[in-house]
Amino acid sequence: MKDSLMKDVSDTADGKAAVSERHQAFNKLKLFSPIGREFVVERYGIALATAALAIVLRWIFDPLLGHVAFYVTVYVAVAFCSVVCGYAPAIVSAIVGFVGTFYFFVDPRHSLSPTRPSEIHGVVGWFFVCAVLIVLGENHRKQQFRLRQSIAAMTSEASERKRAEAALQQAHDELEDRVAERTGQLTLTLSSLEREVMERKRAEEQLRQLSVRLMTLQDEERRHIARDLHDTTGQTLAAMKMTAALIQRTAAGAEMQRLLDDLNALTDEAVQEIRTTSYLLHPPLLDEAGIMSAVQWFVEGFSKRSGIQVHCEIAENLQRPPRNHELVLFRVLQESLTNVHRHSGASAATVRLNVTADHFVLEIADNGTGIPEESIKRFHEDGHGTGVGLVGMRERVNELGGRIEIQSNPAGTTVSVALPAATPKTQRATLGSSAA
Repeated sequence: MKDSLMKDVSDTADGKAAVSERHQAFNKLKLFSPIGREFVVERYGIALATAALAIVLRWIFDPLLGHVAFYVTVYVAVAFCSVVCGYAPAIVSAIVGFVGTFYFFVDPRHSLSPTRPSEIHGVVGWFFVCAVLIVLGENHRKQQFRLRQSIAAMTSEASERKRAEAALQQAHDELEDRVAERTGQLTLTLSSLEREVMERKRAEEQLRQLSVRLMTLQDEERRHIARDLHDTTGQTLAAMKMTAALIQRTAAGAEMQRLLDDLNALTDEAVQEIRTTSYLLHPPLLDEAGIMSAVQWFVEGFSKRSGIQVHCEIAENLQRPPRNHELVLFRVLQESLTNVHRHSGASAATVRLNVTADHFVLEIADNGTGIPEESIKRFHEDGHGTGVGLVGMRERVNELGGRIEIQSNPAGTTVSVALPAATPKTQRATLGSSAA
């Protein structure tokens, strides 16, 4: 656009230079410039004055010219008038100049009657020469008018182009100002957006760390509650059972024996519920025997409680993962089987636990109705759309540098979790600070 503008400016400058040169040449010839037809008095006044001047010049040059070239000054006057005043004033100037010259300078002087053939020849020559001069002068006058019109048109065009150039330059400057202003606004907006994005990322990271910290504290609290239930409430119920047994041995009466039997049954049931709740909150097998025994114990108990047939496959060469890996794998197993029981409508499920070259892999598959595709897509994109439980699982797995995948169709759902065999240093530091 800039190159085009510079080209237009250059063309305009060339055109203005050409017009200026023609205008200067026109000013030099302004004395011989044709007068418009609307100036009638001026044209005929100049014609009469020119004729009179021709007669005076003939009188001045009479000693030099003598009896030859009587009409030479008249010819000059006619040529001038035909160019400047037009053919009609030129005819008037020719007639007046002829009469004056013939009257004052042709013998017999002060007479208008030709007496010799040479004088008649002179009159005929005057007529033809004046006619030729008037025709040529009229043509030249028309050319001068056309030239004047061309110069005026070019001057007008140059003025228009100059105004257009000024308007274009103004528009260009305004556009540059608007572009600069808009660029500044966009730069500020972009900077603001970048700051907001960075703040949001920091907030999301802090929220993720807080979520992991909360889940870690939750696991610790579950362990404490499970230990308290087992060590305190469980022991209290056991003491109650022993006291009831002692009373049963010393008490008499069938009714008392029946009541004590009921009390023993209720105490046994409470002890079993306390033990089950304690194990579900935090199974002691997870700390004592590792993830393999805890998975088998939980799968068997889940199958009995839910009526869902669960097949468990654990690799024989599986070494015990780190403690934090075991906890995450067990919580994923708990959440996945709970979802199978609550939402899938499945009649069977499969749990696989094995190890690859660098990952521990846990897979839970069922034959239920599956999860909607839109929910799966949102889960993989931003971790939402599938409920709080799966979001918590995702945060736990990501904290350890692992990955979680969910595949679902109308034939069932498969949840796969892969945790690295070695915990990253940053994750070990985070978990250590959380435990502290």
